[in-house]
Amino acid sequence: MLKEQASLEEGRDRRMQRLSGPNSVRAIQVIEVKAKRGLGIKGDPVREITQYWDMNGNFLAERDSDQSLLADQVMWESERLNNIIKNWSQSQQLHHK
Repeated sequence: MLKEQASLEEGRDRRMQRLSGPNSVRAIQVIEVKAKRGLGIKGDPVREITQYWDMNGNFLAERDSDQSLLADQVMWESERLNNIIKNWSQSQQLHHK
């Protein structure tokens, strides 16, 4: 009975791997830019956005307080990734013919 229980627990441990934490943490310098965005009309209110850039001028991230735009951005990104996958899949089919 104990042997069966130990075997069951061992199998469960292999399936349920938990993250052990980050691989690396360090403080880095970034440029924080705050700006106004929006036309000031319904659907595009004027609001403050915050952008983060690295010291070489590469865009890292943006924070926009308008939650509806986040949903639009997620839909755009989903469509973009869907097209990338579709194009890749089609090119793979051409290579295998």
